[in-house]
Amino acid sequence: MKKTLLIALTLTTTVTIASTSTVDPEQSRQLLVDYFKKKHPDIKFENYKLGAYNYSADKYSQWEAVEDFPPYLDAIDIGEELYYKDQDIYEKCFGNDIEQVRVKYPLFNNTTNQVETLENEINKCRTKAGLQPFGWEKGKIAQLSAFYAYNSRDKKINVQIISEGDKKAFLDGQQFYTQPRGQFNLSCAKCHTYNSGKKVRANLLSPNIGHTSHFPVFRGKWQNLGTLHRRYRGCQKNMRATPFKPQSETYRNLEFFQAYMSNGIEIDGPGYRE
Repeated sequence: MKKTLLIALTLTTTVTIASTSTVDPEQSRQLLVDYFKKKHPDIKFENYKLGAYNYSADKYSQWEAVEDFPPYLDAIDIGEELYYKDQDIYEKCFGNDIEQVRVKYPLFNNTTNQVETLENEINKCRTKAGLQPFGWEKGKIAQLSAFYAYNSRDKKINVQIISEGDKKAFLDGQQFYTQPRGQFNLSCAKCHTYNSGKKVRANLLSPNIGHTSHFPVFRGKWQNLGTLHRRYRGCQKNMRATPFKPQSETYRNLEFFQAYMSNGIEIDGPGYRE
């Protein structure tokens, strides 16, 4: 099964832009889901929102204890204050139903031919209104994103891929995910697909499915809230690879790919991770 999945993902990432009509992202997603079902038959699909906590009863118990009084509550409150401070501006960009904002992203904009992420659109919204953009990885951008995520909890990820542009962005993200890089010559897939559930030092490697569901996250290592793209940069550094900038096209396409592969998983952000 591992060999079949690896071949399938490798073949689809070699498809040229001109022939994206032959690509079936849903087939790639289903292969991934089937792979994890066979690898971890005791884990329910919907529980992949828990990430690496699926793999250790002890760590799951620790996570449950933290969630009794989660350290990200203050961040949600600050995010709520930020939202209501400029509510009219955000409603012009995202509408007035705060429960529907987080679940909308990421999406592919066929007019700009770019993937839109929630954090990127927040700063575009602010800039358009003449406000200063937030920093990308932590602080206010993560707090406002956490507020939106909290209000979309239990709604399911449902990324749509319809156009050729959608498929191209998906393929770019998939190629990044499967391509080895850095001094250690590691790919995202090697850690988070084929070796998920195994330990690296004291940490369990999380699964690809559900990866985007719980962001932004409060990490014990950070002692604050951070965005998904902050985590991407951290992973790149761990590989001894040169990281891209947050909200670069590369990372936005990676987020698009990962979110699509997590379709059907409930949004559970903000979350806590070690």
